[in-house]
Amino acid sequence: MQHYELASSEEIERGMHWYRDANHVAVTIAHGNAHLGAGMLAIYSPQQGWIENILTAARVLRERKGIGGPGSGAFASAQQKRAADRLLAGERYEDLLTGPKIRDFAHLIEHGGDKDPEDPHVVVDRHAISVAIGHPVTTEEYGSAPLKGAKRRDGSISRRHYDHVVDQYRSAADLTTASSGRLVAAHQVQAVTWLVRQRLNQETELQRGLNPLDKARNRARANSEEAWKAFREIHLPELAVFPGTGYLSAA
Repeated sequence: MQHYELASSEEIERGMHWYRDANHVAVTIAHGNAHLGAGMLAIYSPQQGWIENILTAARVLRERKGIGGPGSGAFASAQQKRAADRLLAGERYEDLLTGPKIRDFAHLIEHGGDKDPEDPHVVVDRHAISVAIGHPVTTEEYGSAPLKGAKRRDGSISRRHYDHVVDQYRSAADLTTASSGRLVAAHQVQAVTWLVRQRLNQETELQRGLNPLDKARNRARANSEEAWKAFREIHLPELAVFPGTGYLSAA
């Protein structure tokens, strides 16, 4: 709630339709197949910035073959390449993705939000945990949190700890709905506060001065933005609208 209250009116509006705009991206890069586009974006989402994520998924869907592993020129693993190839071959992302975070990410993008409002989905990444806790967490702290779940023999995913965080976002959404008079879903609270958290992270970086890691990340983000712009202008000129992040453009 504290992060939501720090959101500008622009961040609130962007967050409210972030997954709807992401659905538009998925449909466009997969030529009308929201399930395929959402699954591909989810497969390539771990350890990637959002713009690089879109670019990699779009390249795979255009070339009709997975990208990843040594020598691929992409920050993606051989395991991600295999999953992408299986998705292209017709398998469902629900059968390929095991982590609650990327399964919820795919679900929200495929449907532009929750398919069933009574069954909320939230993407609990490092920024979302930072928001829920109230301060930024490190990559190591996030990695040690018991959020990965595990696949049961029947194919379902155990996600007790993950859903504890989802419930916090659902409670925040209920409070926000009551106070604003506007229906707000858990994934919308997550998207709005995700934008805020990234903006605050960047403001902190600028105040203390950029260290070599910050500068490297900025260069990587700028390179991704330039590459995505070039790819989009050539192959996806119709994709004029796509959701961004809370960071200012690095390009």
